Amino acid sequence: MRGPAHTPADAAARLAALAARRAGAVAAAAAMPPLALAGVLDPAAAAAGAVVGVVLWAGAWVVGQTLLEEFALRDELADVPAVGRYRAALVAPARRREVAGALRRIAGQRRASRHDVVPVLVDRVRPIRGELLAVAEEIERMPALDPRTMAEISGLVHDGARSPLLNRAVPETELEMALKRIRFRLAALR
Repeated sequence: MRGPAHTPADAAARLAALAARRAGAVAAAAAMPPLALAGVLDPAAAAAGAVVGVVLWAGAWVVGQTLLEEFALRDELADVPAVGRYRAALVAPARRREVAGALRRIAGQRRASRHDVVPVLVDRVRPIRGELLAVAEEIERMPALDPRTMAEISGLVHDGARSPLLNRAVPETELEMALKRIRFRLAALR
């Protein structure tokens, strides 16, 4: 894995390289059917080539999203166009309503659903239910939000690997610390 991006130019170059990889994967996958129809490739080989192209595109997309999530937390990279768009989308009214609704759903759960892919740890929600509802209310009504705050709140709601609300392996103290950081940042914005 590469080290962190130190400059906006480095961040832009990494994102551009991933975009080029995605475009190359799509082009390779799209070239397979015509090659099979022309008889240059065996149909099975063309199908395999198309599948490989799709897998490569998906891998580059996931890495790009991960980098965008990382870069969005750094204010000095906000001028990189893709990072700026991602940060703007994080604090857009529709995204804020979506995350607030997710916080309310989590706070309202009394028991774990066996249908959820990543069930909420209800025992961890119980003591902080009021705080989750307060955060939901604040992110909907505040005129402006910090993208880092929204990224952290989104992580609590959606990140099954790193969220102490969704993963028992993450210490419960992480939940308390995350809520303190979020509440502090929201109070600083008032």
